[in-house]
Parts: sequence; structure tokens; C-alpha cells
Amino acid sequence: MKRAFFIVLIFAVMIGGIMMAEQQKIPPEVEALAAAKLITIEPNNILTVSMNKSMGSEYRNGEKISFTVKIAKAGYLYIIDMPQYGTVTQIFPNYYQKKNFFNPGTYKIPSISDYNFTASGTRSGIEFVQFILSSKPLDILQQPKVSKDNPFQSLSSSQKESFTKFKESLVKSIVVIPDTDRWTAWTYFYLNAGVKTTLNVQSVPLGAKVIIDNTYSSITPAVFQVSAGYHDITLSMNGYQTWKGNVFVGIGENKSVNIPLVPIQQNMTGVLSIDVMPSNANVYVDNQFVGSGDQTLTVSTGYHFVSVSLSGYESYYNDSVLVNANQTTYLNVNLVPLTGNLYVYSQPYVQIYIDGTYAGGTGYSGYTYITGIPAGYHVLTFSKEWYIQQKMNYNLNPGDNYLSVNLSQAGMLKVDSNVYPVKIKIDGQDYGQIDKTDKGLFVPVGSHDVEFSNPQYLTYKANLNFAFQKVTEIPISLELKPLEISLNASPNPFSPNGDWFEDTTNFYVTLSRVGYVQITIYASNDVAVWYRNYNAPYGRSSVTWDGNALNGNPMPNGVYRVSATVQSYGQTMSAQTNVVIDRSHYTYLKEITIIGGILLLVGLVLLILQ
Repeated sequence: MKRAFFIVLIFAVMIGGIMMAEQQKIPPEVEALAAAKLITIEPNNILTVSMNKSMGSEYRNGEKISFTVKIAKAGYLYIIDMPQYGTVTQIFPNYYQKKNFFNPGTYKIPSISDYNFTASGTRSGIEFVQFILSSKPLDILQQPKVSKDNPFQSLSSSQKESFTKFKESLVKSIVVIPDTDRWTAWTYFYLNAGVKTTLNVQSVPLGAKVIIDNTYSSITPAVFQVSAGYHDITLSMNGYQTWKGNVFVGIGENKSVNIPLVPIQQNMTGVLSIDVMPSNANVYVDNQFVGSGDQTLTVSTGYHFVSVSLSGYESYYNDSVLVNANQTTYLNVNLVPLTGNLYVYSQPYVQIYIDGTYAGGTGYSGYTYITGIPAGYHVLTFSKEWYIQQKMNYNLNPGDNYLSVNLSQAGMLKVDSNVYPVKIKIDGQDYGQIDKTDKGLFVPVGSHDVEFSNPQYLTYKANLNFAFQKVTEIPISLELKPLEISLNASPNPFSPNGDWFEDTTNFYVTLSRVGYVQITIYASNDVAVWYRNYNAPYGRSSVTWDGNALNGNPMPNGVYRVSATVQSYGQTMSAQTNVVIDRSHYTYLKEITIIGGILLLVGLVLLILQ
């Protein structure tokens, strides 16, 4: 004998009203669930679902309901039913179908004849079903407590507080499983327990022809018996502009709309002023791109469709922006950033930082839920004393995101050195630096090859053992690097002739450690004509020469010897090179630049005067 499951679904907040044009006609009740962080409505191409009627259809008592599930990756399938009244129920797997692992393919649920899903209930409303596909079994759902008398497992009350606790426990069971992929999908329908849903359409003036869903027509005022959901309305009347829009009608609702029609006025225009935030948002009017940022447009009188979009923000749509003749219609649009939620499970409990800002911790339960994070890439940092900090660049998607974090135990390294800072490498990887004797770094537990270095000193190496919550301290005395110096000039030759091209040259000095440097330039007779002294850092530094002697007189064309001498920690070393002065190459760059600037200035003045 077949078992019947009587579906009476969904946590809902009944919201009606005329809806602006939507790319996806998602009912307000589902949007309310998403806004309450209870569901994720973002689609994916791994898990797609449909019913034996189209999404958003009505089912009456006694009608059978079945689902078609298309799976692109192998995994474990779960179906959860969240009613407005009653309890949240797991309808798959169940007593009759315990096997829920599926390879890629298309499947019908129920797929056996032992039972049916049958719509039944005494209260009408929207009904919502959540689907979860996981690459690994979910403990909380994998072995439902079912029997022949109770074939479907009750999970929690559908009231918001209870439902939220259930979802948190569900997500916790998901994130504790490492290396698990998961995808969600949803569908909805309306249970009609015997109510009538009507749409009363009026217009100003009355007497307009009204067409509903391109099927039903009448003259206003007109009352239509309709199904719950969205309905397209077209109003037309001689001498008036045609109005088109859509209306959402809740199950059992008696919806009334009153549309003012706009008289046709030949060659009449008005102004549409649109202010947008962020200032680089893209603006479309009547499906035509008009620009980015604020717009002031002269348009024909009547209704216009305005949309504003920007990556990372919820798009704005309005198909009923009315512009009157010789008047300005102002429209202010502030786009709302797309946000995501982050579920984190950790061992041990950790402190969480998002882009360097503290966002909370997982606590002793090892679990937390952070909401309202802007979608996009963020730097996530997880830390705890005596554990190795973990940092990642994470792409947060709109809706729910899941992370399992496992920090490694650590010991601490301290260094008693003759010089600071000391840079540390552990097993060949950079691990930071120690700036003082009393400062330390957390290092993974175990035996590691450690390198100690300072840019001016030779690297010291040691193999050290680190124990959990223990300090390993090592005394070191780093040796100075051998003194090394190199010198080169660029450009070489150079032409100090005042044409603004290669009028100077730079002498580049590279040192292995800090020192006091003197650069001296000698003429062909080995007489010093110019010098410069300075304290040089280790690495590369530079000094500029303009081709003049110390007294300011220009030096003639020719080859000059350049010597750089460094004194460092009691050692002295020199390097030499040659530099050539050649003033014969004049490029006229200065004249070209001046004339071009004058022409540009004149052009700007003429543009302003116009």
C-alpha cells in the first residue's frame, strides 16, 4: 500500500504589492527568507531541480508532487521541507528510499512506487523545498530516525528562531567534514486549500482595456480570478500611452491596483534626472545604456524603464518612472552591496580577522556564523596563541559560504643575537623576523631547519626541536658579510646641453653592507673636478651629476674616470668606471615640449570660450 506524505510548507512573510520588473521573478516570501540569512538563492550548474509543474504553480489538495533532480557531480542528495506551520521535515532520504548517493545524471524523486508526495493541508500558502548535494555524507541527515509509521524525519519547528538553530546545526555538520564540496538548490509552489485569489484592476480614467498574462482581457474596472504569483498587466486606451507592468498576488489575496494612464502629447518632452551611488554604476533607460554615474536626460513624456547595475551590487529595476511634459522627474538610486555569510568551524577555537579587522571568534564550541560581509575577495586571518596563524585570500560569494579551519600546534622561537632584526626561515620558507631579545615567533611543533639572517650579515643555520607551548631560545652571533662594492653610470654617454634629454647621469653604487661613500670624478689629466660624500645603505644607492665642475663651470666633451670609495666597519674598498660627456646630440625636446604645451593651453581656452 502506498504511503502518502502530506506536504504543508514554508516559513513565509506574506508580502504583496506591485513589483518592479525583475530579471528573476523570485516571490517576496523567498526573498524574505534570503534576507533573514536562512536560505541561499544563488543558482549553480551542479544541482538543478524542477517539479512536475512549473516553479510557482498551485497545487490543490490531493495532487501528487514529484521532483526531477539533475546532478552534474556525484554526491549525496538531501531534500528538506520547511513549512509555515508544523515542523521542518527531511523528505529524502526516507524510510522508503534510504539510498541517497547518486552519480551524475537526471533522477525523479520519488523514484519508486512505494510512496508518493501528495499536497494536503487546511491552510493555503507558499511552500518551499531545499535541496542539498554533498560530496560526503552529512551526519545530521544521513541516517534519519524513521519507521513505517513515521517515514519522514522531523527536524525542527519552522518558526524562525528554531529554524535558525536547526540550520546552524546543519551547517556545523557540513563544515566539520574536511575537503567536502556542497551545492544547494530550491523550488517552491503554492498550496491552495480551497481559497480564491483575485486581482482587481482599475485605471484613471476608467474604461481602459486590460490584458492579464497575454491571455485574459476585459475593461476596467475588472476583477480576475488568478493563481498566486506574478502576473503581467497591459493597459491601453485611445488617447493614452500604453502601460505595462507586473503585479505579485499572494495565495488567497484579493489584490487591487489602480494605474493612472498618461495622455498622449505629441512631441512633448520632460527631464529625467537620475542620481546613483556608487558613482560609477551603469545606468540604462528603456533598455539602452546611457552612461555611468549621474545622468540628466531629456526624454519623451510617459512611463520609462530605468535600471542601474554594478558588479558586486544588487541591480535596481523600475518600469514605472513617470516623466511629465516640461517637468523634471528626480530618481535617487543607492545600490545595495551584495553580501555573503561565512560559517566557520575550527579546531581549536580561533580569532577571525577579515581584511585586518577583528570579526569575532569561534569560541569553545569551535563554530561561528558571520553575516553581512561584502561579496568578493577578502584576506581572512585565523589565529590563536600557541598555534600557527593561517591566512588566505578568500572569494566570498553572495549567500552562504563554509570554511573548516585546522590550526597546527606551535612552539616559540626566541633569539639572543648580536644584531637585530633577525629574519627567520623555517625549512626554507620565510617566517618573519625577530626584532628584540624578548620577542619570539610561533613555529610548528617538531624538528626544523632554521635559518637566521640579516642583510649585512652571513646566514646562520641550525636544526632545532620545538614542543607545544614551549619556548626554544638560541644564542647566535652573526658575522658581517665580506665588503663588496660595484659602480656603474647611466645614461652613458650623456649630453648636458640643455635640451631636456639625458642632461644628467646617475652613478649607481651597490654595497654588501652600509658604509660612508665618496664619489670622485677625474678629468683626463687625473685632476679631481667633482666629488660627493654620503652615508650609503646596503644595497643600491645613486648620486646624480649634471656635467659641471665643483665651481659650476660645464666640463668639456670627453671621457672621465669615476671612483667610488666606501669605508665600512674599519674596511675600505673602491670601484671605478668611466663616463662620457657628448653635447653634440641636440634633440629639440625642450622646444617641442614648450610649443606643445602652448598649443594645448590655447586649445583649452578656445574650448572654454565656445
